[in-house]
Amino acid sequence: MKQSILIPGINKGFEIHDFSKKNQSHDWLKKYNESTRESSQLESLFRLHRHDVLELLVFLGGECEFFCEGKTYSLRRGDIVVIPPYAVHQAIVKNINSYERFIVSVSEDLMDDFLSSSPSMKENIVFQKTQGSFALHLHSENFQEIISLLHEITHRIKSGEDHFSFTINYLLFQALQVIFNPESSMPNLSNKDELDHRFLSILEYIESHLTEPDLSLDTISDYFHLNKYYFSHYFKKNMNLPFYRYVSLKRLSFAVTMIKQNQISIEEIALKCGFPDYSSFYRLFKKEYNLSPKNLQKEYKNLLSISTHNL
Repeated sequence: MKQSILIPGINKGFEIHDFSKKNQSHDWLKKYNESTRESSQLESLFRLHRHDVLELLVFLGGECEFFCEGKTYSLRRGDIVVIPPYAVHQAIVKNINSYERFIVSVSEDLMDDFLSSSPSMKENIVFQKTQGSFALHLHSENFQEIISLLHEITHRIKSGEDHFSFTINYLLFQALQVIFNPESSMPNLSNKDELDHRFLSILEYIESHLTEPDLSLDTISDYFHLNKYYFSHYFKKNMNLPFYRYVSLKRLSFAVTMIKQNQISIEEIALKCGFPDYSSFYRLFKKEYNLSPKNLQKEYKNLLSISTHNL
């Protein structure tokens, strides 16, 4: 069974990683990127994983098939993959040495700031979601504009400019405006799988009923009028994960976010995330993250304390 891991994202602001031939070493970014260590470990593994922040993959070159929430894309230069928070995804790369891309992770707080400043961007993001594709193929001039903006951001950080400066944030804001503008891109036509509207409906159903304890193989297969054994095989074939594991991973991801917010007890969090009881939640959490929910809460508090102290 393939495993999926959660890579915690940044608390605020954004992170940028330049994995291109022009940037032979991205060590200088470690000073600014809190999760570089986890990301570098992932580089050698390329496992199914998910983040609790929005992630953008700007594809520059190489051979890569990108899997995201049941869809696989053969990427080509000019593609940008928009990966929502908690989406299960994986890059399948033939040759890591020729795999060039930018990776940009944007925190929820910063995205909220951007969207409040630009109602049109908010409308464009909603439109992009309705297209049923995680990958966009930008027109060449728009793609080159994105590359120039990202290079400018990394250059300024490398030169010592404050990572949270207005100028750097505004450059990212400009890049996102171009990416999400429908006039900048065309549909990605390299989706290897035909659009399966039924499977998309199943994922939407899971998303809207995720925190309900009675979400099960029986209830969802009945809802879609499918034999549960057929449904189980059908789901695993499309998602690369068994149904129960996919649901558990989604619920655990929401639990991690709520634990970090530290507003209600962990016992309450377990129930609010759809787990039948605390013991089953604890068992799955410990198995997935190799530490208890309370220990994660302690580690996150310590991280926040260190980050605040360094400001």
